[in-house]
Amino acid sequence: MSELIGLVVEVRPIQAHFRVPYNSLLLDSYPFPPRTTAIGLLAGAMGLPEEGFKRLLKELRYGAIIEDPGARVEETAAIFKNAGSPLYPITKVLYHRPHYRLFFAGEEGTIERAYDALIDPVFTPYLGDSESLFYPAGKDYVRIVDVEEGEEAALRSVVPGELYSRGARFLPLRENHLTPREYRMPVDFVYRGKGRRAVYRRVVAFAGGFVELANPAGVLLFDGEPVFVF
Repeated sequence: MSELIGLVVEVRPIQAHFRVPYNSLLLDSYPFPPRTTAIGLLAGAMGLPEEGFKRLLKELRYGAIIEDPGARVEETAAIFKNAGSPLYPITKVLYHRPHYRLFFAGEEGTIERAYDALIDPVFTPYLGDSESLFYPAGKDYVRIVDVEEGEEAALRSVVPGELYSRGARFLPLRENHLTPREYRMPVDFVYRGKGRRAVYRRVVAFAGGFVELANPAGVLLFDGEPVFVF
């Protein structure tokens, strides 16, 4: 088996929406790209069909740091099924000008193909829904880096809910921070025929500081940056 290497992708979209699928009249958004969305971004850039996306889900490990959550914005639309139907107000949550660092780890060949695809994508990359275009954070927005295994208690990345619930404290570093909140993040899919069902994992997301866990967790070090990967 080839040695793991890492891919770090830094993005600053104008807006981002990552649909929380278990809500209805509120189209809520995760404050960061979930695992399935982030790997789907790479699959689209690489021009992979559904089977290729499924393989990529198995081959890559993923973590995220919310550098800046952006401004939370709500849009409300009036939905009518027909002229005589009742009004259904649908509220959609967007994040305006957030800043994310996305971390992927995998075998050398896979990471190199993903890197090349982000430099010259087959399909236009989207960061969330069809209105959330991928915008690089700067000139060196994508980098291949060394990866090492390690242990760390103080993390800036999204962490598993079970680790956080065993004891943790949030230490904000700036006024514009995002208080830790738990989400059910889709991490994989179970396929049956032409349908698929999401597999979820509880995670805690935050921004503008770091979480200090009660006990060190197994992480990957991306050029020295400790990140919990899923």
